Amino acid sequence: MNKSIFSMNSLSKYSELFQIIGVIGLIASLIFVGLELRQTQKIAIAGQQQARTILRTNQILSTYDFSPEEIGVENIPWSQQSDLQRYNREQRQVYYWTVNENNFYQYTQGMMDQVIWDKEKQYTELQWNHCHLRHVFEA
Repeated sequence: MNKSIFSMNSLSKYSELFQIIGVIGLIASLIFVGLELRQTQKIAIAGQQQARTILRTNQILSTYDFSPEEIGVENIPWSQQSDLQRYNREQRQVYYWTVNENNFYQYTQGMMDQVIWDKEKQYTELQWNHCHLRHVFEA
């Protein structure tokens, strides 16, 4: 007689258990793949947002000549600025808001830690306190 350690009787007793373990393993692997796909998509979208921000800021910065009239315009009271200085200041504000918007998006997607975001938030509040430039934000 040829007696096997795993006889058909003993295997059939555990077949349901093996099937349940297999199904649990399959479900766990599908959940893992789903989470990986979601993370990959989140990173890709954040990368696209970053690329758009870089393009926009490069476009804004390309208009600057950095002439003496442009340099230090933030330190001149709004009422004493020339039209060109005001325009330049508004364009810089657009630049700041573009960067701030990207930082906010990166933070909400979990791509920026809390310490960095707290500093960026302070900077955003500082920019918002330039009341004479809020129309740039609202445009």
